[in-house]
Amino acid sequence: MNQSCDSTDEEIDLQGNNLFELQYINAGMSGKIIEKKDLEFNEFIELSSDNHFVKRRVYPDSTSIATGSYTLIQSEDSEYYEFEYEEESYLIQNCAGSLQEQISIISQKEIFNGGYLPCDGPGYGYRLVN
Repeated sequence: MNQSCDSTDEEIDLQGNNLFELQYINAGMSGKIIEKKDLEFNEFIELSSDNHFVKRRVYPDSTSIATGSYTLIQSEDSEYYEFEYEEESYLIQNCAGSLQEQISIISQKEIFNGGYLPCDGPGYGYRLVN
């Protein structure tokens, strides 16, 4: 019996690395959803167990990378990762121009970056791929 395909909805595994892949972009004000297959790039966020992250945006002819550290924030009504980037990057998604991002945890397998939504920008939805 092949057990590798029997993945139940287990917790995010903070012992190893978790790789999230961009699945869609919510285009903000219009509410339009742009699916992964219609985007000009692919994007990945890798969370490692030592609280570092790597965000990669992959175009057909180039790849952009931004790195930093993250903290898991849990409050009564929400759970999210707070990303702190090591340096300025166009990959940072927020309205304030700071080096921080807040990534909402929707479920064990889904995260959402709505950092641009307050300024009518897009939201980015990711799904766990490993």
